[in-house]
Amino acid sequence: MSAPVPRSAAAPAAREPWRDPAAQPFVRIEGVTKTFGKVYACDDISLDVYRGEFFALLGGSGSGKSTLLRVLAGFESPDRGRVLIDGIDVTDLPPYQRPVNMMFQSYALFPHMSVAQNIAFGLKHSSSSADKLGAGEIRDRVQAMLELVRMPQLGNRKPDQLSGGQRQRVALARALAKQPKLLLLDEPLGALDKKLREHTQFELVSIQERVGTTFIMVTHDQEEAMTMSSRIAVMDTGRIVQVSTPAVLYEYPSTRFVAEFIGGINLLDGRVLSHDESSGLLRIQCDGVDAQLLARHPDPLPEGTAVGIAVRPEKIDVHETRPEGMENAVAGKVRDIAYLGDVSIYHVQTEAGATLRVQETHVARSSEPHYDWDDTLWLSWDAGSAVVLTS
Repeated sequence: MSAPVPRSAAAPAAREPWRDPAAQPFVRIEGVTKTFGKVYACDDISLDVYRGEFFALLGGSGSGKSTLLRVLAGFESPDRGRVLIDGIDVTDLPPYQRPVNMMFQSYALFPHMSVAQNIAFGLKHSSSSADKLGAGEIRDRVQAMLELVRMPQLGNRKPDQLSGGQRQRVALARALAKQPKLLLLDEPLGALDKKLREHTQFELVSIQERVGTTFIMVTHDQEEAMTMSSRIAVMDTGRIVQVSTPAVLYEYPSTRFVAEFIGGINLLDGRVLSHDESSGLLRIQCDGVDAQLLARHPDPLPEGTAVGIAVRPEKIDVHETRPEGMENAVAGKVRDIAYLGDVSIYHVQTEAGATLRVQETHVARSSEPHYDWDDTLWLSWDAGSAVVLTS
């Protein structure tokens, strides 16, 4: 998988408040722990989210991301720790007293109500007198939400008369109608097919940028998180492993788990042979490769240190003969081929037993992969293209 271009890559500084040392977190999670029996769903989690962010909690099943979202919503109470929203401790407040709304994966639309009635439901049944609106105000708010999600003429339809993407937009409009300070999204695109999901990702980002509401999304889909989010917290077994922008997570993973979870990766185990402090170059003997590999690392590592070398498939160049002057070059035979239309994926096995995944982009039209099974190929990459992992 190639890395999608993150929103933050071209965003102005105003969209990156986490880079401002004077900025105050809008959502602050402090040492939150939640257990179910002997299982730690959330294990001493601390996290800051800033106003206006589209933030993602990314992880596999059982990582704790949904439990953390429910703690934010008030549906679960933490065993320890606290949650602050806009500077107010909401840890002990019930859901209806928090400036939060939640959009569920199932959308939970009332089938007997029209689109407009679904959107208006929360406005008509608010438990807070401060949130109660008159009939005219509700009508205007509903129409504004319909226009926001580009459905101004569909207010009288029932949910079963809508497409999956339209139902998703109605659920979003209903969640935003009460103008929450924080919107929580639980796998919001999980019910859509792939093509519609990809289209809706950009639509949802556009809506979030227009309303300026802080979004926190739970997803297991890495491409979804990278496409939509300003920052991502990668979670595993109840802990946050790394928090950063999509580009940093992809290019500079801090652990093996993040490297393997985000995108495709080649991961080789080895030991440091030497470290040149002037250039930052490490010389590493890796298992399964009949060559000493070079990689860059900012900190000196003692000889004999066990490390992992992570190289993305698209960083590797493919040659039919041994390349000259390359910092890293290894040979192997093609064992598997996957033709995906825009790219071909080759699994190349070295004589020493390592299998490297490489990616060839199809610039010219062709009905066949460029290389064939059992072809001998030389693979090369720059020392700076590899990430050295010590954990």
